[in-house]
Amino acid sequence: MIEFLVDRKRTTLAILIVLIFAGIIGRINIPIESEPEITSPLVYAGVTLPGISPSDAERLLLKPLEDEIRGISGIDKLQGFAFENYAVVIAQFDAVDSMKVSLDKIRDAVSDAEAKFPEDAKDPIVRELSINDEPIVIITINSANSGERYLLNLAREIKKDIELIPAIFDAEIVGARDEQLEATINRSQLQSYNITYNEILRAVANNNQVVTAGEIETGKGQFSVSVPGLFETAKDVYDLPIRSTDNSTIYLSDIAKVKRNFKDRESYSKIDGVKTLSIFVKKSRGENIISTLNQVEDVVNIYKSKISNDINIGFILDNRNYIAKQVQSLQGNILLATLFVVIITMLALGIRSSLIVGSGIPISILVSLFILYIAGYDYNFMVIFGILVALGMLIDGSLVVVEFADRKMVEGLNKQEAYVYAAKRMFWPIVASSATTLAVFIPLYFWPGISGQFMRVLPLTIFIVLLVALFYSLLFVPVIGSVFGIASSSSKENFSSLGSEKDFNLDTLTGYLGKYVSMLNWLIKRPILVLSSILIALYLIISTYVSYGPGMVFFSQTDPYFGIVKVSARGNLSIDEINELTTEVEKILTDTPGTKNVFLQTGRMGGIGSSGGSAEDTIANIFFEFVDRKERKNGYEVIADIRKETDKIAGIKVLVDELQNGPPVGKDIEIRLSGPSTELLIPFTRELSKFINEDVKGLTSIEDTLPIPLVEWELTIDKPKAAQYGADIFTIGTAINLVTNGVLMGKYRPDDVDEELEIYVRFPEAERSIDQLDEITIETNKGAVPISNFISKKPKNNVSFLRRYDARNVMYVKMNTLDGVTVGEKVSEIQTWVNEQDYPSQIDITYGGENEEQNNSMKFVVQAMIISILIMAALLVTQFNSFYQSFIILTAVVISTAGVFTGLLIFNQEFSAILHGIGVIALAGIVVNNNIILVDAYNFIHNKNDGDVENSVLKACAQRLRPIFLTTVTTMLGLIPLALDLSIDPIYRTIDYNSFTTTFWAPLAQCIVYGLSFSAILTLVVTPCLIVLPGHVKKLMASRKKKYIFI
Repeated sequence: MIEFLVDRKRTTLAILIVLIFAGIIGRINIPIESEPEITSPLVYAGVTLPGISPSDAERLLLKPLEDEIRGISGIDKLQGFAFENYAVVIAQFDAVDSMKVSLDKIRDAVSDAEAKFPEDAKDPIVRELSINDEPIVIITINSANSGERYLLNLAREIKKDIELIPAIFDAEIVGARDEQLEATINRSQLQSYNITYNEILRAVANNNQVVTAGEIETGKGQFSVSVPGLFETAKDVYDLPIRSTDNSTIYLSDIAKVKRNFKDRESYSKIDGVKTLSIFVKKSRGENIISTLNQVEDVVNIYKSKISNDINIGFILDNRNYIAKQVQSLQGNILLATLFVVIITMLALGIRSSLIVGSGIPISILVSLFILYIAGYDYNFMVIFGILVALGMLIDGSLVVVEFADRKMVEGLNKQEAYVYAAKRMFWPIVASSATTLAVFIPLYFWPGISGQFMRVLPLTIFIVLLVALFYSLLFVPVIGSVFGIASSSSKENFSSLGSEKDFNLDTLTGYLGKYVSMLNWLIKRPILVLSSILIALYLIISTYVSYGPGMVFFSQTDPYFGIVKVSARGNLSIDEINELTTEVEKILTDTPGTKNVFLQTGRMGGIGSSGGSAEDTIANIFFEFVDRKERKNGYEVIADIRKETDKIAGIKVLVDELQNGPPVGKDIEIRLSGPSTELLIPFTRELSKFINEDVKGLTSIEDTLPIPLVEWELTIDKPKAAQYGADIFTIGTAINLVTNGVLMGKYRPDDVDEELEIYVRFPEAERSIDQLDEITIETNKGAVPISNFISKKPKNNVSFLRRYDARNVMYVKMNTLDGVTVGEKVSEIQTWVNEQDYPSQIDITYGGENEEQNNSMKFVVQAMIISILIMAALLVTQFNSFYQSFIILTAVVISTAGVFTGLLIFNQEFSAILHGIGVIALAGIVVNNNIILVDAYNFIHNKNDGDVENSVLKACAQRLRPIFLTTVTTMLGLIPLALDLSIDPIYRTIDYNSFTTTFWAPLAQCIVYGLSFSAILTLVVTPCLIVLPGHVKKLMASRKKKYIFI
């Protein structure tokens, strides 16, 4: 095969050019994202039944839904919520099923549950949700001079055009009040004309509809006849006849003031303290976020050119610059690593050889991006870092072939013969080393849970890049080398003496090679002493870190770009009271150095969501951005400043956090208490929350889902007494609604908007209060009587909604840890307290959030490590047909792991379950490569050297020192800047320290650098000692046996 390709150089090079162009096309077209998209199907199922309480919704709607949905296979989490008037189930599936399959399963289950619902229940709604349901951008619209209706219509027009963009999933207007047509009744006029509420409702219903009057046949054809009667203008409503007599007609305008206005405000949204309308824009899955945001901006710019200058339109949470900087930073690091590779190989092998090796980097990356694009993946920072991790490894095969060919050319072969011989001689060692490296990353692809969804593309990217690099090194390097290759002049004397596999002259070796061989010659004569010393050192390193290290974290912290604030307050607060309470928080955020674009959204924010949703007492969410890193201190320090100031505000609770990066796993610690009833859970949840708030240090952003003590006015109708008056429930309820929210009479569609406006009838604002309920009168068979004659009212406690998890009632206590505090330490402290409490045995307590994901991730990492080692062992036994040599090669895994812990100990760093866990597994695949090449060289020389073990070991190590050094250094150099928390971009000539990219990836880079440097040094000592160990032990035993016989 290799000779075939070399003989047809032009065809081979043409194929290579086609692959390069395909890679360029893939890079141009692959969607760009910030983070990997989480694709676990999340399905919403909701059903409405007007007039029921949360407890009734739980009993009548939620439990039947849960009973049917629980039987569906593949559901990972099942959450339930019971509200006033409706119930919701959210089912999160594992990643096996597609969204379509998951939706079909839920629809079938909901259809079966419908038979158990009350007859008045509305048709259920089933739709998909997203785990990452945050908007990609928030558009704000405000003006000091323009009216509310004008701004609302402008927002609607922008929303409509944005939704025409194919990549947009949804655009939602927030902070606006819906319009309505309101008829405010004049109670004295109503009584004067003796008109009842039912007459008004009947008049509206009978005069706001289209009546199809059939068809008529004529001699000229068949025609439809219709009687148009829908309200088209406010005047149609104003002139609506309520009652007519022979002498006069009473219109709605005679008994009510009709006007088009806005409904009562339910929420505010503000930008930097200024009231604003906002549009939350969400994109569809798999779309390029940067190009999508550019299209959104183009739409907005069109409107900006049309409107007056006093109208401000801005963007919040626009992360295009952040994504561009991240991609630019990592791509710059890739280029820097490539330059390092070329320089190192050029110094060792010459310019042409370095270019042959170096060209494999862009070629492998481009072809890999084309494969990822075809497979439907995004180009995100996880893919880019996967390329960076693979960078040093992907040239290993090419480097080994080029180095071996260089040595053969020094011996006297021409370049074509040298490269063909090198590719054939090193074929199986390269395949074996690549196979073991690839085998390591296979288990990582099956990482379960949300973390697995997030991290899965990293091993996939590395796998694809290394596979492409393998084909490049074995198929294209011999062809390119046979055309452009030339022997290097470096160390020519040494390699000439190493040239014959039959007769080496080790005494003639000079320089670094001679010193290394002399040292090794001394060490391999004392293998037991050397290996014992190293084994003790490894044990001390690992045990010291486990006992005295700084602990474990789930994911590395990064300097945030965005922050979020949650404001909580208890009680029956009006929207204006909420607005007043949040104004001070908003001012603190606006005045804090380092922040900008403070976006406030008020209203009751408690509701459905992951981990039980938000706390019921949440009254506002505030998003804010950090200014450029060069103009502020670390984002966590800014957050600490905000917390310090907001803690001084009395009467409210303020939680300040960064917007989460990495896998969406919720807060650091999420304690879930489940039991048979909410009443059983409340007392102990309250005790637990109090203990955590008052006695557990090192925590922040503590919240619970205890119900708010709401007050509800319960009206009890004396039905027998009401029947004496001829009063029915509908008439009484209509009268009460006139005092509360108003009575919906119908809808109409005005000419100036697309949406229908609702028509409400209600009493004037001065007559809408609790006390007015006693003053309401209705027409009965005994005349107008107050409803207080047969209705009594009393306050009662109520809750806004109930939560369930896996068909059990549930409550949560959630919190984050402060910087430097480990999650495991706090969980242990809380669990110790829980164990000392006497709480009902029916209550189950579990720990979720980051803690749960951390434990699951570490469990998987250990399992993946074991599986990877077993796969590598099987491949190595197949390659070398020796259990002992396979064991020798795998010792590098232990050594590299000890190297990681050594680095963590020296720099006092925490072990990251995700990044260090992946790093240790990745190292296992990297470090065995050097051992494979070394043991293969030993076997080859040993077979030619008449069984002289020690001499064969020295010769093999002398031969393989240069390629081992080159592959190790080139792998490390690409990651050393990131390991030092530096991002060096030679394209834009920038150097960033402690940036988002470096802080995020530094743990993984440090892990590989620590382990690889440690293992490379020890491998050149441990492996030779292990090879000679059996012979040395036999000699010792034989000498002792002789001594024993002599005695």
